[in-house]
Amino acid sequence: MKLIIGNWCFSPRLLTSILTLVFMYLFVSLGFWQLDRAEQKTGLFADFENRQVSDELDFNLAINNQLDKEALIWRRIEAVGEFIEQYQILLDNQVENTHAGYFIYTPFKLDKSDSIVLVNRGWLLADKDRKVSPELVESSGKVMINGVVKEVPKTGLLLKEMPPEKMNSTNYRVQRIDIKELEELTKLKLLPYIFRLESESEHGYIRKWRLPGSGESVHHGYAFQWFAFAVALMVIYLLLNVKRTIKQEQTDE
Repeated sequence: MKLIIGNWCFSPRLLTSILTLVFMYLFVSLGFWQLDRAEQKTGLFADFENRQVSDELDFNLAINNQLDKEALIWRRIEAVGEFIEQYQILLDNQVENTHAGYFIYTPFKLDKSDSIVLVNRGWLLADKDRKVSPELVESSGKVMINGVVKEVPKTGLLLKEMPPEKMNSTNYRVQRIDIKELEELTKLKLLPYIFRLESESEHGYIRKWRLPGSGESVHHGYAFQWFAFAVALMVIYLLLNVKRTIKQEQTDE
């Protein structure tokens, strides 16, 4: 294909044109996908904010009414029950103010119910000696807790499978929160989500919870990058395939 306009000739190769179109389509599609992700994140964050400002939910009643998981995530709750203190789950590699420590999870049996939920009670500093187990608070009998319902935390890629380590008679150190794995360890049937203990609630440790952002700006940034790649590709394609055909006449001295 050859196109001549004035002193300029546009003559790209077929293979170059095909590759450019393929990558242009790819970059533009990825840009619009990121814009769509930003819109989804905005909607999810709006839903999170609405659930945070709604009235606190009596979880003992909610579990009896069999509310599904999606209706509970990010709801503020209060619950009455007992901590099963014989099982303390220490989630490893949690950092607070540059210090390494653990998030402490304890099973919590709801009052007048067979339902048991794992509660994140907060952060605790780890000893420099990995063999030393931290001292944990214990509650006895029926207590009331306040918290937020959350998805089970996701863990990044583990280099190898690391089963729970028994630190003493009650403490188990883990590299991830895996409900099925913990059910096998504790012989308890756990709900498929967790509670995160509120900062003002008793029976916990250090809790400097960070509220999630919508993440919208990140996706907008990625979208801009993909669109910029598409523009840059088009500019390079034109520069490589547009040439001047007639030399400019020199003026007489």
